[in-house]
Parts: sequence; structure tokens; C-alpha cells
Amino acid sequence: MSRDADDEFPTPNAGRSRERLLFRALCTAVVAAVVLAWNYEFLLRLRPLLWPPTDPISRWLGLALLQVGAHILLPGLVGSFVADRLYDRYVADDSD
Repeated sequence: MSRDADDEFPTPNAGRSRERLLFRALCTAVVAAVVLAWNYEFLLRLRPLLWPPTDPISRWLGLALLQVGAHILLPGLVGSFVADRLYDRYVADDSD
């Protein structure tokens, strides 16, 4: 093989580092805690509507999915985004 062939196909990246993933999990947990604290009273009032499931089931499922999205998915997305920015700026090695 020629030397040019090695430059054409770089060594694959092994994936995210363990420290970055832990930092993402930590930031996601912080964002989820903030959202939970901010909406605590609302969730207490909403609890009778969420459990037990009520009829019509489609309305209950829609409400449950909105709460899952608001309290699990959004903190996960925002926490991961913020964690990546903070990790790249303050923690990551510049030698890579």
C-alpha cells in the first residue's frame, strides 16, 4: 500500500470519551432537576389526571406524552447541548 492510501482512510474514532458522557449525564440531571423544581406545583395538580389513566385513553396518552417530553426529552437535549459546549470550552484537551 502506498502512503497516500493511509491518508485517504484515517483511523476511525472510537467514539465519545467516558468523561464527556458522564459530564452530559450530570448536566442533563441538573437541567431535569431545574425543570422539575420549576414545575413542581403544576405536576402536583396534574397528578390526578395522569394516574390512573382516564377515558378517553387518547387524551390521557397525549397528556402523558407531553409530560414525558417536557420532563425527560427536553432536559436530555438541552443538558447534552450545554454539556458539549462546556466540555469543549473548559475540559477538553486542545491536543486532539
